[in-house]
Amino acid sequence: MSKAIFFDRDGTLLVEMGYVAHPSQIRPYSFTPEALRMARAQGFFLVMVTNQSGIARGWLSESDLEAVHARMQEMLKPGGAELDAIYYCPHHPQGTVERYRRACECRKPAPGLGYRAVRDLGIDVAESLVIGDKSSDIRFGEALGLATCLVRTGFGEAEEAKIRDERLAVVHVADNVLEAVHWATTRGRDRR
Repeated sequence: MSKAIFFDRDGTLLVEMGYVAHPSQIRPYSFTPEALRMARAQGFFLVMVTNQSGIARGWLSESDLEAVHARMQEMLKPGGAELDAIYYCPHHPQGTVERYRRACECRKPAPGLGYRAVRDLGIDVAESLVIGDKSSDIRFGEALGLATCLVRTGFGEAEEAKIRDERLAVVHVADNVLEAVHWATTRGRDRR
C-alpha cells in the first residue's frame, strides 16, 4: 500500500477565486509546485479531492471542470508537480441541475471520494493525511482516519476558530500548503 496526501483545491493549492468555471481563472499559489514536488519526493501520492457544486448549480459543466483541471495540471507539470489523481463531487442538495441535485456520499465532509481513492490507488490511510482550508476538509480526514492539517490560506484563517470551537481533531495548522507538506514530510507523521 502507498501513502498519500489528499489536497483540497481552492484555498489550498489554488488561490480562492469563488466558483472557477474557466481555465483562465486558475491561479496556483506560487508555493504550490514546490509543495507538490516535496511531497512526491517523499513518496506520497498526490491526490486532490474537491467539492464542485458549481456543476449542480448550473454554473459550469463537467467538461468545463475537466478543462479547468487539465489547465491546472499543465501549469503544475513543470518539474514534476502534477497531481496523480483528481476526484471531485459535482452534487449539491440545493442544485438547480436535476441530475446533480442530491445529498451524496462524495461531497466533503462525507468520505466517499476518499474511499474511492483508497480503493483505486491502494492507499494506506494510516500513512496518509489531508491538507485543506475548511472544516469540511478536516471532517473528511477524520471520517477516513487520516491525520489532518489546516492551512490558513483561502478560508483557513476564518475557519481556524470555528474548528477550535467545534473541537475537531486538527493535528497541525500551517500558514500554507508548502509549510503543511514540510511538516508532513519532516516531523508530522510520527507525531499523530
